[in-house]
Amino acid sequence: MDSTTLFESIIYRKELPKYVDSLNKITNDYLHEARKQSKECILAREKKYKVAIGDHGMSYHSHGKLYQDKRLSEFELLIRMTAKNILETQGFDLVNHGMEYTEMWVQQFADQGGGHHETHVHWDNHISGFYFLKCSDRTSVPVFHDPRPGRMMLNLPIKDPNKLCYAMERQSLKVFPGTLLMFNSYLPHEFKVDNGIDAFRFIHFNLKATQVQLPEKNA
Repeated sequence: MDSTTLFESIIYRKELPKYVDSLNKITNDYLHEARKQSKECILAREKKYKVAIGDHGMSYHSHGKLYQDKRLSEFELLIRMTAKNILETQGFDLVNHGMEYTEMWVQQFADQGGGHHETHVHWDNHISGFYFLKCSDRTSVPVFHDPRPGRMMLNLPIKDPNKLCYAMERQSLKVFPGTLLMFNSYLPHEFKVDNGIDAFRFIHFNLKATQVQLPEKNA
């Protein structure tokens, strides 16, 4: 029987190791500041629970305007151009639109493990993504979920849970330092709980296509 694929969820992937070393150095300063600001929170938690839990379960992150750092100009331009190309490839007419960042930040999960993100989407954005700077086989991974609400009706067993197929409701992706992932912002995703054995650091970004005000034509 013939078939037609409709309403695909596409995750775009590219290995870009060329930016790893420079962006790790640049983001060190941002994360150092984040650690300083988190010290009071850590002390308050330990005082409340009367247990030396350190940074367990936390995530250190910078402010959300990393794209304004001129040292990231080449990287942020690449992301912006790629985001627009993705939307145009998907069939959206962006002739009179430009891509703007709503957020870009770096984050690193807790040294003592427990860092994670529960399932969420990025509202009022069009393209989201991650660029991984530090990770290994022993760190957290991103997990993507089927965005269709009606999918829950297909509550059936899966032949092979380890094989990517239409029946999958969620799928984790193995990543490496230099892996770039981009996707439509409505796609639900999470990060598995990290065990704290190796460092897990990545840059997260959201972009939105905004209409450009064209000059009025002379009458």
